[in-house]
Parts: sequence; C-alpha cells; structure tokens
Amino acid sequence: MKKEIAIKILMVAGCTVLLLLLNMVLFQLVLDYKLDLTAVYVAAHDIDPRTYITEEDVTEIMVPGAYTLSNVYTSKKDIVGKYTDIQGKIPAGSLFYKTMLYEKDLLPDHAIVQLKDGQTSYTMETDVASLGSIIEGQRVDIHVTIERKDSAPLTGCLIEHARVLAIKDHKGILLTSEESTGIPYLVEIAVEREDVDLLTMAQSVGQIRLFAADDAYSITEEAQRKEDSEVTRYLLSLMEVNKEIENESEIPEVVLPSVSTDISEEELEEIASMFSE
Repeated sequence: MKKEIAIKILMVAGCTVLLLLLNMVLFQLVLDYKLDLTAVYVAAHDIDPRTYITEEDVTEIMVPGAYTLSNVYTSKKDIVGKYTDIQGKIPAGSLFYKTMLYEKDLLPDHAIVQLKDGQTSYTMETDVASLGSIIEGQRVDIHVTIERKDSAPLTGCLIEHARVLAIKDHKGILLTSEESTGIPYLVEIAVEREDVDLLTMAQSVGQIRLFAADDAYSITEEAQRKEDSEVTRYLLSLMEVNKEIENESEIPEVVLPSVSTDISEEELEEIASMFSE
C-alpha cells in the first residue's frame, strides 16, 4: 500500500515538473515571438579610429526587433572588411552604425591608408586635358617644364613610377563616388617624403605634367627620383642656392653680458665724486 502511494506521489511530482518545463518552453516561445528577437553584431572590444574590421572585432547578440534601426548594420558581411571612421572610437558592445564604417576606397583620407613606409601624399591641381586617361592605381612619370629667360626651356622627367592614390573633383570627392561631379580637379600621388621640397620647387618655378609610365601597373619600382635628369640637377641646384641665402640672412643671436645692480651706497657716492671732480 505504501509502495503504491509512493509511486503515485512520484508520478504526480514528475507530471508537475514536466508541466513546469512545458510552461517554461511555451513562455519562452511566446516571449521570443512577442519580442521578435533578431541577431545583430556589436563590437567585441574597443575599436580605435581608422581600424580595419576583422571577424575578431565583432560578436553576435540577440535583441528585440524593435531595437534594430535602419542606420545599423545587422549582417556580419556588411561590417567585416570595412574601416572605422577617423574621428571616433567604437566602444565595446556598441552597434555598428552605418556612419561609422567606410569602404576603403570611400575613406575621407583614402590616400593616406595606401601609403608605404617613407611615403607621403602630394596633391596637385589637374583637369581633364592634363590627366588624360590616367586613373587611380596607375604609375605615372612626373615631368617638369621650366621657362628660362636667357636659354631654351628646360624639360625632363623628375620622378618615375609614382603611384596615383586618388583623383577628386573640386569638392574633394573621389571621382569613383556616385556623389562626384566626375570632373577631375585634384590628383594625389604617393612620393618619397624627401622629394616633397623638390616637387614644391618644381611647381614654383615651372609646370608639372603627368604621363602614364611605360609599365603603368608595375609594383617593383615606385616613385624613383631620376637622378641623371637635367631637370633634377637644376632643381637641386636651386634648392642649394635658396639654402645658402637663408643661412646668410640669419642674424646671429647677440648675448649681452649680465650687469649686477647690487651696488652699495658707498660705492655710488664714490662714483658720483669721480664725476664731480
């Protein structure tokens, strides 16, 4: 009799537990349905400005559908492979807003992220006629023409195989952007830092023209100064002359001897009597 009662108690307890579990499952299903949970991706850790996003930088969480916004990326493929904005850090746990991420070729400082060690970006004005068929990524030769009063114009190649980083319209928008006017106005070129002054001198005394290099997409040589060019030697000599003039115009600093003002009254009276005599 006692055994039968114990069995019945266990059966009731088991049924009770089963009902509770079933209620919990049903409750969770109803809750998920009501909340419309959606998978989104957030920053797995703090992400610095101008960072290339990898899969290690994102993690998935579930949030109610009502909390997903149209200006937020919800797909991993739309996040990984982009760059963060240059002006702000993305904190851990933050959603990835569309205004925070850029494709590489749409970065505001698109040219900077393409530079190699020792290089800098040199910007020049251009137009359709000067640029011709030159496009981003091509290698170009930088030619200079200098008009001289007492002799024939000097022309020649200054730098070979310089890489075109970006071509922009008058608003500074890349020509590849849908927002661009499509009319070139600025061209950015990757050059060695040590050649910036040389290019600046070339622009101040002459005219710079760009021509597609023989091997326009070669990656073996890049932005090589043409040392045996008469134009290069002429510009270097001008820079030397300017440096000498600057050195001569510098006024040496005059250091005056210090004068002690700690003079006693007796010494002052003695000095005064000397002048009175």
